[in-house]
Amino acid sequence: MISMGKKYLIMAAGIFVLALIRVPSLYAQDAGDVLRYDLQYPGGDPVSLVMPAVSDATGFGAYQQNPASMAFFKQSFLSLGISDRYVNEKGTYLGNSSNYNNNQFNVADGGFLYKLPTRQGKFVVGGGYSQSHDYNRALSGYGRNNLTTITDSYAQLGRNNPLNQAAYNAYAINDVTDNNGNYIRSESIFRLYLPQGESYPGINQRFNLTERGTLGEFSAFFATEFAKNLFIGASIGVISGNYSYKRHFLEADKQGNYNGKVIDSNNNGTYNTDINRILSRDTIHDSFTAFSARLGMVYQVSPHFNVGAAYQFRNVLNIHEKYGTHIKTTMDNGAVFTGKDLGKYNYKVARPARLNIGVTAKDLAGFTISASAQHVAYSNGHIKFNELKNKSAQDSINSVVASNLTDVYNLRLGVEYKVSNNFTPRIGYAYYPSPTKNVNADRNFYSAGFTARLSENTVFNLGVQLGTWNDQDQLYSTNTATEVAYEKVKHWNIMAGFDFYF
Repeated sequence: MISMGKKYLIMAAGIFVLALIRVPSLYAQDAGDVLRYDLQYPGGDPVSLVMPAVSDATGFGAYQQNPASMAFFKQSFLSLGISDRYVNEKGTYLGNSSNYNNNQFNVADGGFLYKLPTRQGKFVVGGGYSQSHDYNRALSGYGRNNLTTITDSYAQLGRNNPLNQAAYNAYAINDVTDNNGNYIRSESIFRLYLPQGESYPGINQRFNLTERGTLGEFSAFFATEFAKNLFIGASIGVISGNYSYKRHFLEADKQGNYNGKVIDSNNNGTYNTDINRILSRDTIHDSFTAFSARLGMVYQVSPHFNVGAAYQFRNVLNIHEKYGTHIKTTMDNGAVFTGKDLGKYNYKVARPARLNIGVTAKDLAGFTISASAQHVAYSNGHIKFNELKNKSAQDSINSVVASNLTDVYNLRLGVEYKVSNNFTPRIGYAYYPSPTKNVNADRNFYSAGFTARLSENTVFNLGVQLGTWNDQDQLYSTNTATEVAYEKVKHWNIMAGFDFYF
């Protein structure tokens, strides 16, 4: 996800032919960007977090599953909700395990629904904001790496590459030249200046990374009883959000393998020190926008049974990215060298269409049961660069997406019981199959919540969701190896809010 601009596009495409995993791509916009911006989790509001909304009204965010279901609200209301998300990940790297966590708090939904007076049938309109997805992740790891170093990945980029130059300025790599001083290649500083006959002794590595951000929609919608018991609806809106990524990757000479007098830290011809540690700090800040549109219908087979379907049209995110790598090398004598590679880049990610179908059996001795399935053609997602000269890289990346991402059916089930007019608890479960062919990242979401009436016109909604899955994170890639950390993810999402009826 650390996208080092157009200069690395071809390399990224090649890397992802091997496997499409969640990757902080140190070198390019790539297939990982397509997957990141295509994913969505159950959400929208505290009620829709738990109950599917394809065939019945749940909460304000239900229009994201089917705008036609909004017709089943019996009163006009204002809605306001908040979201607190917490992620804990157990990471395994180089045989060692560690835990890391992160949390983020922001608005989950806010808007209104107005029930228009009609002589017969129903007609509602509304609008506002509802959260669709979040990017909260956290990972850490450590260990002794006797095969590679992150500086190998900088060295292999070539001397004209800005990231290679940044590493060179920071003394993380150096040039290998012939007898005439002509450049041959770049080499990791840990591989140079070793005693004759000795091979790379290894280096201690430690890293932590966090991802944050949200994707939501500012939308307007309507729903009406088009014919007796047949309800249709539509929504249009603007998708908006942000994504940020930060990673610290430290390599330190904990075992004292690099203690020679081989580096001229004073630049005066006196070789007086060696490497103590190298810290690489990588960042991304993305903002993005897109237009969204949906059509939906619900048929009320009987007062106790609904069927529904909705279609979310394909949309294209316009992404504005700022990225950077800062490298800081500290010598044994305390001298410090730094280098940086900063830039901006604009590109697009096409998100595939989504088809939702659902059924609801309601008011059965106080119980309401809803189920839904969502078809997502992830293989139809693709990336697009604004400059024609990047078309070859674009085609390579999209070929990787088409061959490594698979189409899925996301399944959801929710049950609620009306204890009284003032209290309704609910539970839910969702199964989202892995969209990647090479990595088993099936997601399971367990949720629960309730609605409590506080007064005649005010209700409080609470939804709690736990998502669990396995994942992989590519840390860096060299000509000889790809270093990967393995993850066990626990992702909590707590939504709470009030509805004010009028």
